Amino acid sequence: MTNLEIINKLKASTFVDEDGEIYQLEFQDGLTDSEIEQLKEQFPNKKIDNQLIEILKQTKGWDGYGPEMVYFDSIGDFGFWELSANSITLGHDGFGNHWILDLNTDGELGKVFFACHDPAVFVVHSQSLNEYLKHLLEFYERPDKCHMTEIHYKTTMTIWNQNKLCTSKTEFENKYPKFRDFLAKFDGDEWTVADLRTGQNKDGFAWGKLGSNQFTERHPNELIWVIKNKKKGFLSRLFGK
Repeated sequence: MTNLEIINKLKASTFVDEDGEIYQLEFQDGLTDSEIEQLKEQFPNKKIDNQLIEILKQTKGWDGYGPEMVYFDSIGDFGFWELSANSITLGHDGFGNHWILDLNTDGELGKVFFACHDPAVFVVHSQSLNEYLKHLLEFYERPDKCHMTEIHYKTTMTIWNQNKLCTSKTEFENKYPKFRDFLAKFDGDEWTVADLRTGQNKDGFAWGKLGSNQFTERHPNELIWVIKNKKKGFLSRLFGK
């Protein structure tokens, strides 16, 4: 199904929530050409992908059950720049967890991530906007047994406990020497690298395992994050080192 075919099906459908209540999604009107032109100013490289323009002309988004406020004009609303400098928020659950569409520096669409705050993990949810819309439709039709629910309640804890995709800075640098210049500013051995360049759905990393002392920085063009992997001692915290 195309993006618009999925959206038109969502518009025409009624669903049943976990309490047995029937509901419909509340769709917003689309944007005018002039509104889309104004919106471009907020996007990286002042470019909105044609997939988004096609959707925005039909609808700005919708409010509903599960992921609240699925808005396709929500550029910059996410706020965690260290995880995604440019993104569209494709829903939140009202408890601090977000689904975001990652954008590269040219404004092109990337993967959709689930950013969970408890536990603090960042997960590849869908490979594309279209796949995310298919996952949303699946959720509305079968919320108890679907990809979205599994990631929300199961995958996040697995990643938090195992954190398999994180390697030491030294190991990563030796394996991928082309990133040496980027990694040079991270002195010492207290850094971990998370690499999601080839990340499949349900792959991810724990970005907030060290609480208030956590530091994360993303590569400017790649799905690579550098994370501080050692807690500060008492004297370091006391003197701000």
